[in-house]
Amino acid sequence: MSPRPSTLLGLVLCLGQTIHMQDEALPKPSLRVQPGPVVPRGRPVTFLCQGPAWAEFYHLEKEGRRVFLYHKGVSQDGLPVTEARFHIPVVSDVTAGSYRCLYEQVDERPSQPSEPLELKVTEEDVSTLTAGHTSRDYTVENSFRMCLAGVVLLILVVILV
Repeated sequence: MSPRPSTLLGLVLCLGQTIHMQDEALPKPSLRVQPGPVVPRGRPVTFLCQGPAWAEFYHLEKEGRRVFLYHKGVSQDGLPVTEARFHIPVVSDVTAGSYRCLYEQVDERPSQPSEPLELKVTEEDVSTLTAGHTSRDYTVENSFRMCLAGVVLLILVVILV
């Protein structure tokens, strides 16, 4: 039983499309950072690299050098994960710079890198603040203001009388 010409043609077209798709560059992932690209020294940041559902590994690079590798798992609801989270608990001048991310499958070439994302660290050092300095009691200042407002109101009443 020999294959029909239409079956052979379908097989050739399917294989040709598969080979053509393997030669194309993989789409770029997207990279973003939370809470934002400008962060005070001592604060945490999380880089989020989003790629296709079939990606298995994500890489975060800083200025062309790999700094993190993430092996993708499955989410709690059983759906494939489409993004990797790279957490930096405390940023400093060392962590400031240009970041990109890539993704890949096992034994495959990596994707093109994402667009660069520049992380800037500001001079405010929040790691040295204590809990007492972060909240302030304004009771004394507010009492003084209320007394001053009462004196001004009393003077205005005297002027009107």
